Amino acid sequence: RREPLLALGLTDRRSGYPLQMVVRAADAGWRVAEHDVPYLPRTGASKVTGTWRGTWHAVRDMRRVLAEPPAVRPGAGEGGGVR
Repeated sequence: RREPLLALGLTDRRSGYPLQMVVRAADAGWRVAEHDVPYLPRTGASKVTGTWRGTWHAVRDMRRVLAEPPAVRPGAGEGGGVR
């Protein structure tokens, strides 16, 4: 499982990472499914959406991921199969 994830070529290390992973997995032909998982409420405040600067960085990171053309994304169009 590690090698296919590495082959996606994920580069974002901040707020765009989850979005980049889903977009590149879809480009590679993976089926993406959502599963509910139990979790506890946060004990502290959000470092991202709790500040103007954090929110700005998150929006910028996500816009950058969405602006990537599919041809530039590693694995795009290779039909990576079902994961």
